[in-house]
Amino acid sequence: MEKRKLGNTDIDLSAIGFGGAPIGNLFEKLEDPNCYKILENCYNSRINLYDTSPFYGYGLSEHRLGNFLKTLKSDSYYLSTKVGRYLTPEKEENINRGKWVGGLNFIPNIDYSYDGIMKSFEQSLNRLAASKIDICLIHDVDTYTYGDQVDHYFKIAMKGAYKAITKLKEEKVIKAIGVGVNNSDICKRFAEEGEFDCILLAGRYTLLDQSALNDCLPIAEEKNIGIILAGVFNSGILAKGTADHITYFYDKIPEDIKIKYNKISKICEKYKISVSTAALQFCYANIQISSMIIGMDRIEQIEDNISKLNVNIPNDLWAELKNANIIDERCVLP
Repeated sequence: MEKRKLGNTDIDLSAIGFGGAPIGNLFEKLEDPNCYKILENCYNSRINLYDTSPFYGYGLSEHRLGNFLKTLKSDSYYLSTKVGRYLTPEKEENINRGKWVGGLNFIPNIDYSYDGIMKSFEQSLNRLAASKIDICLIHDVDTYTYGDQVDHYFKIAMKGAYKAITKLKEEKVIKAIGVGVNNSDICKRFAEEGEFDCILLAGRYTLLDQSALNDCLPIAEEKNIGIILAGVFNSGILAKGTADHITYFYDKIPEDIKIKYNKISKICEKYKISVSTAALQFCYANIQISSMIIGMDRIEQIEDNISKLNVNIPNDLWAELKNANIIDERCVLP
């Protein structure tokens, strides 16, 4: 599998990385043995980026991932986690788990202050029990999460979280610092006010949403900030279609998005290429993209996703997607 350098760092990432939300029991409860088999297959498939967060299953994802990674040589993988929420113990019956189906008996506390970030990071180290954390990301400071309160959290994050993770990098506790967000416009604000190594952006550079072209990608190119994409299937639709149980940004699929998906599907079907194959190759065609984080909860998904990177897609398919106004003129194509 191809590897690319992450911005200005000496980190070389595999084209596909492992996204740790599913092993935090996102939407579905997974048993420990299944999680470890998935992780083992990822590692054996030469996936070298493993991304998690305290928020995923309220510590469960970090706990499971750490249990696996501590059995490996530390120089054979890169570990990414996030800060912005620390966890406190709570009785199981009092926990609102939201979209997490089970998890550890903790509740997340939002805190982007300097002390809150250091507390969050120390907890992550303890849960992971791994010998290192390579990448540390300020998590979810975006409109998707906080709506019209995003300015409030942004200011706190720059005064507290940014200083905290910068100190961790200066002390060589971590190798790279960045943000992990769901909106592209906030990436530009962070990049203008701080010196970041990378951005993990979810769902904003895909076949269905290319809003990152307007703000995130240009400033990342200007400042040589590495880009890791998450949500390359927009939480399911580009991999599974538009059935009632499938989501777009983890919510019901809007009608205009269904129409856009159906256009993509018809063009892909004409060339006998799956939509998910086109979705993956579209994202990775842009050399700015260092890696694509994919949440995989089945062993068979691992080889399936990797193999899609090597499928030969005719140039005419991309031309038709452009002519149908699915792909922006500014996009880099395979």
